[in-house]
Amino acid sequence: MTNVAIIKSVLELLEDVPGEGRRVLDVSCKRGEILRALKGRGFAVQGTQFAADAPDVEGIPIDRGVDLLKGLPYPAESFDVVLLIEVIEHLENHRAAICELARVLKPGGILILTTPNVMRIKSRLHFFLTGYHKTRRRFIPFDTPLAEAHRFHNYPMELPILHYMLVQNRLRIERLGRGGIKAFSWVLYVLLVGPAAIYSWFFVLRPEEDAAQRREHGRLFSWLIHPRVLVQDTLSLRVRKDGPAGGT
Repeated sequence: MTNVAIIKSVLELLEDVPGEGRRVLDVSCKRGEILRALKGRGFAVQGTQFAADAPDVEGIPIDRGVDLLKGLPYPAESFDVVLLIEVIEHLENHRAAICELARVLKPGGILILTTPNVMRIKSRLHFFLTGYHKTRRRFIPFDTPLAEAHRFHNYPMELPILHYMLVQNRLRIERLGRGGIKAFSWVLYVLLVGPAAIYSWFFVLRPEEDAAQRREHGRLFSWLIHPRVLVQDTLSLRVRKDGPAGGT
Protein backbone atom coordinates (compact mmCIF):
# COMPACT_ATOMS: atom_id res chain seq x y z
CA MET A 1 0.00 0.00 0.00
CA THR A 2 1.30 3.45 -0.92
CA ASN A 3 2.01 5.80 1.99
CA VAL A 4 -0.90 8.21 2.54
CA ALA A 5 1.43 11.24 2.54
CA ILE A 6 2.85 10.17 -0.82
CA ILE A 7 -0.63 9.74 -2.29
CA LYS A 8 -1.52 13.24 -1.10
CA SER A 9 1.67 14.66 -2.62
CA VAL A 10 0.95 13.07 -6.01
CA LEU A 11 -2.63 14.34 -6.07
CA GLU A 12 -1.47 17.84 -5.13
CA LEU A 13 1.03 17.83 -7.98
CA LEU A 14 -1.86 17.10 -10.36
CA GLU A 15 -4.51 19.32 -8.78
CA ASP A 16 -4.33 21.92 -11.57
CA VAL A 17 -4.65 19.33 -14.35
CA PRO A 18 -8.25 18.81 -15.55
CA GLY A 19 -9.17 15.16 -15.95
CA GLU A 20 -11.64 15.17 -18.81
CA GLY A 21 -10.21 13.61 -21.97
CA ARG A 22 -6.87 12.75 -20.40
CA ARG A 23 -5.33 9.30 -19.97
CA VAL A 24 -3.28 8.34 -16.92
CA LEU A 25 -0.93 5.37 -16.61
CA ASP A 26 0.29 4.25 -13.16
CA VAL A 27 3.21 1.84 -13.56
CA SER A 28 3.20 -0.78 -10.79
CA CYS A 29 0.09 0.79 -9.29
CA LYS A 30 -0.04 -1.31 -6.10
CA ARG A 31 -3.64 -1.22 -4.81
CA GLY A 32 -4.71 1.52 -7.19
CA GLU A 33 -5.36 4.18 -4.55
CA ILE A 34 -4.10 7.02 -6.74
CA LEU A 35 -5.88 5.77 -9.84
CA ARG A 36 -9.19 5.57 -7.98
CA ALA A 37 -8.79 9.17 -6.83
CA LEU A 38 -7.92 10.35 -10.35
CA LYS A 39 -10.78 8.37 -11.87
CA GLY A 40 -13.10 10.28 -9.57
CA ARG A 41 -11.75 13.51 -11.08
CA GLY A 42 -12.60 12.40 -14.61
CA PHE A 43 -9.33 10.89 -15.84
CA ALA A 44 -9.30 7.73 -17.95
CA VAL A 45 -7.03 5.48 -15.89
CA GLN A 46 -4.83 2.47 -16.59
CA GLY A 47 -2.54 0.55 -14.26
CA THR A 48 0.14 -2.10 -14.55
CA GLN A 49 1.44 -4.71 -12.13
CA PHE A 50 4.76 -6.52 -12.25
CA ALA A 51 3.35 -9.77 -10.83
CA ALA A 52 1.40 -11.91 -13.27
CA ASP A 53 -0.95 -13.02 -10.46
CA ALA A 54 -1.51 -9.56 -8.96
CA PRO A 55 -5.03 -9.11 -7.52
CA ASP A 56 -7.75 -7.14 -9.23
CA VAL A 57 -8.31 -3.48 -8.42
CA GLU A 58 -12.04 -2.87 -8.48
CA GLY A 59 -13.08 -0.52 -11.23
CA ILE A 60 -9.53 -0.07 -12.57
CA PRO A 61 -8.16 -1.79 -15.72
CA ILE A 62 -4.87 -3.50 -14.84
CA ASP A 63 -2.33 -5.15 -17.14
CA ARG A 64 -0.40 -7.80 -15.20
CA GLY A 65 3.06 -9.25 -15.73
CA VAL A 66 4.39 -5.92 -17.06
CA ASP A 67 8.12 -5.35 -16.64
CA LEU A 68 8.94 -1.69 -17.23
CA LEU A 69 12.55 -2.56 -18.07
CA LYS A 70 11.39 -4.83 -20.90
CA GLY A 71 8.97 -2.27 -22.30
CA LEU A 72 5.40 -1.18 -21.70
CA PRO A 73 2.66 -2.71 -23.89
CA TYR A 74 1.38 0.65 -25.15
CA PRO A 75 1.99 2.77 -28.26
CA ALA A 76 4.30 5.78 -28.16
CA GLU A 77 2.82 9.06 -26.93
CA SER A 78 -0.40 7.44 -25.68
CA PHE A 79 -0.76 8.94 -22.16
CA ASP A 80 -1.20 12.49 -20.88
CA VAL A 81 0.03 11.62 -17.38
CA VAL A 82 2.39 8.83 -16.31
CA LEU A 83 3.03 7.89 -12.68
CA LEU A 84 6.02 6.03 -11.27
CA ILE A 85 5.44 6.03 -7.52
CA GLU A 86 8.05 4.46 -5.21
CA VAL A 87 9.31 2.16 -7.97
CA ILE A 88 12.54 3.45 -9.48
CA GLU A 89 14.60 2.60 -6.36
CA HIS A 90 13.75 -1.06 -7.04
CA LEU A 91 15.01 -1.02 -10.65
CA GLU A 92 18.59 -1.76 -11.64
CA ASN A 93 18.37 0.01 -15.02
CA HIS A 94 17.22 3.58 -14.50
CA ARG A 95 18.09 4.55 -18.05
CA ALA A 96 15.76 1.97 -19.59
CA ALA A 97 12.97 2.89 -17.18
CA ILE A 98 13.04 6.62 -17.87
CA CYS A 99 13.36 6.12 -21.64
CA GLU A 100 10.28 3.92 -21.63
CA LEU A 101 8.26 6.33 -19.49
CA ALA A 102 9.18 9.17 -21.86
CA ARG A 103 8.24 7.04 -24.88
CA VAL A 104 4.61 6.51 -23.81
CA LEU A 105 4.15 10.09 -22.58
CA LYS A 106 2.62 12.61 -24.98
CA PRO A 107 4.52 15.83 -25.79
CA GLY A 108 3.47 18.34 -23.17
CA GLY A 109 2.44 15.51 -20.87
CA ILE A 110 3.33 15.13 -17.20
CA LEU A 111 5.41 12.50 -15.43
CA ILE A 112 5.04 12.22 -11.65
CA LEU A 113 7.95 10.38 -10.05
CA THR A 114 8.49 9.72 -6.36
CA THR A 115 11.35 7.91 -4.64
CA PRO A 116 13.05 7.84 -1.22
CA ASN A 117 15.05 11.07 -1.02
CA VAL A 118 18.73 10.17 -0.73
CA MET A 119 19.60 13.81 -1.39
CA ARG A 120 18.35 15.03 1.98
CA ILE A 121 21.09 16.13 4.38
CA LYS A 122 20.41 13.25 6.78
CA SER A 123 20.97 10.71 4.01
CA ARG A 124 24.13 12.49 2.86
CA LEU A 125 25.57 12.24 6.38
CA HIS A 126 24.54 8.60 6.55
CA PHE A 127 26.39 7.94 3.27
CA PHE A 128 29.47 9.78 4.56
CA LEU A 129 29.56 7.69 7.74
CA THR A 130 28.51 4.27 6.40
CA GLY A 131 29.19 4.27 2.65
CA TYR A 132 25.60 3.60 1.63
CA HIS A 133 22.48 5.73 1.26
CA LYS A 134 19.75 5.95 3.89
CA THR A 135 16.48 4.73 2.41
CA ARG A 136 13.27 3.62 4.06
CA ARG A 137 14.16 -0.06 3.98
CA ARG A 138 16.96 -1.91 5.73
CA PHE A 139 20.06 -3.07 3.91
CA ILE A 140 19.29 -6.12 1.76
CA PRO A 141 19.79 -9.44 3.61
CA PHE A 142 22.60 -11.37 1.98
CA ASP A 143 20.54 -14.57 1.78
CA THR A 144 18.10 -12.83 -0.59
CA PRO A 145 18.05 -14.56 -4.02
CA LEU A 146 18.90 -12.25 -6.91
CA ALA A 147 15.46 -12.83 -8.38
CA GLU A 148 13.97 -11.29 -5.22
CA ALA A 149 16.42 -8.40 -4.84
CA HIS A 150 13.99 -5.96 -6.43
CA ARG A 151 11.90 -6.06 -3.25
CA PHE A 152 14.50 -3.87 -1.53
CA HIS A 153 15.67 -0.33 -2.23
CA ASN A 154 18.93 -1.41 -3.83
CA TYR A 155 19.08 1.26 -6.52
CA PRO A 156 18.43 4.71 -4.96
CA MET A 157 18.38 7.51 -7.52
CA GLU A 158 20.61 10.54 -7.04
CA LEU A 159 19.14 13.80 -8.31
CA PRO A 160 22.07 14.89 -10.58
CA ILE A 161 21.93 11.60 -12.50
CA LEU A 162 18.13 11.68 -12.59
CA HIS A 163 18.22 15.26 -13.88
CA TYR A 164 20.64 14.25 -16.66
CA MET A 165 18.50 11.27 -17.72
CA LEU A 166 15.36 13.41 -17.76
CA VAL A 167 17.01 16.07 -19.93
CA GLN A 168 18.23 13.42 -22.35
CA ASN A 169 14.61 12.29 -22.76
CA ARG A 170 13.21 15.82 -23.30
CA LEU A 171 11.82 15.92 -19.77
CA ARG A 172 12.07 18.91 -17.44
CA ILE A 173 11.45 19.16 -13.71
CA GLU A 174 8.66 21.67 -13.12
CA ARG A 175 7.84 21.37 -9.46
CA LEU A 176 8.64 19.55 -6.24
CA GLY A 177 5.88 17.93 -4.20
CA ARG A 178 5.48 17.99 -0.45
CA GLY A 179 6.58 15.11 1.76
CA GLY A 180 7.17 14.05 5.33
CA ILE A 181 9.91 15.80 7.30
CA LYS A 182 11.40 14.64 10.59
CA ALA A 183 12.28 17.27 13.19
CA PHE A 184 15.96 16.26 13.17
CA SER A 185 16.12 17.01 9.45
CA TRP A 186 15.29 20.65 10.18
CA VAL A 187 18.09 20.77 12.76
CA LEU A 188 20.56 19.48 10.20
CA TYR A 189 19.20 21.93 7.62
CA VAL A 190 19.81 24.93 9.87
CA LEU A 191 23.34 23.73 10.64
CA LEU A 192 24.43 22.64 7.18
CA VAL A 193 22.38 24.40 4.47
CA GLY A 194 25.00 27.15 4.14
CA PRO A 195 28.01 24.83 3.64
CA ALA A 196 25.94 22.56 1.36
CA ALA A 197 24.91 25.49 -0.85
CA ILE A 198 28.43 26.91 -1.08
CA TYR A 199 30.01 23.53 -1.81
CA SER A 200 27.35 22.70 -4.43
CA TRP A 201 27.81 26.09 -6.10
CA PHE A 202 31.59 25.61 -6.19
CA PHE A 203 31.46 22.22 -7.91
CA VAL A 204 28.20 22.38 -9.89
CA LEU A 205 27.90 25.95 -11.14
CA ARG A 206 31.22 27.78 -10.82
CA PRO A 207 33.40 25.60 -13.11
CA GLU A 208 31.04 25.66 -16.12
CA GLU A 209 32.00 28.24 -18.78
CA ASP A 210 29.76 27.21 -21.70
CA ALA A 211 26.61 29.36 -21.54
CA ALA A 212 24.13 26.61 -22.44
CA GLN A 213 25.70 24.15 -20.02
CA ARG A 214 25.82 26.80 -17.32
CA ARG A 215 22.07 27.38 -17.67
CA GLU A 216 21.40 23.68 -17.29
CA HIS A 217 23.77 23.44 -14.33
CA GLY A 218 21.94 26.44 -12.86
CA ARG A 219 18.65 24.53 -13.02
CA LEU A 220 20.26 21.54 -11.34
CA PHE A 221 21.84 23.74 -8.66
CA SER A 222 18.46 25.33 -7.87
CA TRP A 223 16.98 21.88 -7.19
CA LEU A 224 20.00 20.65 -5.22
CA ILE A 225 19.70 23.48 -2.70
CA HIS A 226 15.90 23.54 -2.56
CA PRO A 227 14.70 23.12 1.06
CA ARG A 228 12.40 20.23 0.13
CA VAL A 229 15.29 18.32 -1.43
CA LEU A 230 17.43 18.91 1.66
CA VAL A 231 14.89 17.84 4.29
CA GLN A 232 12.02 15.73 2.92
CA ASP A 233 11.98 11.93 3.29
CA THR A 234 10.49 11.54 -0.19
CA LEU A 235 11.57 13.18 -3.42
CA SER A 236 8.40 13.97 -5.38
CA LEU A 237 8.83 15.45 -8.85
CA ARG A 238 6.44 16.82 -11.43
CA VAL A 239 8.17 16.58 -14.80
CA ARG A 240 6.92 17.77 -18.20
CA LYS A 241 7.85 16.40 -21.61
CA ASP A 242 8.95 19.02 -24.13
CA GLY A 243 6.44 19.79 -26.83
CA PRO A 244 2.98 21.34 -27.18
CA ALA A 245 0.94 20.99 -24.03
CA GLY A 246 -2.10 19.69 -25.87
CA GLY A 247 -4.40 21.11 -23.22
CA THR A 248 -2.59 19.41 -20.33
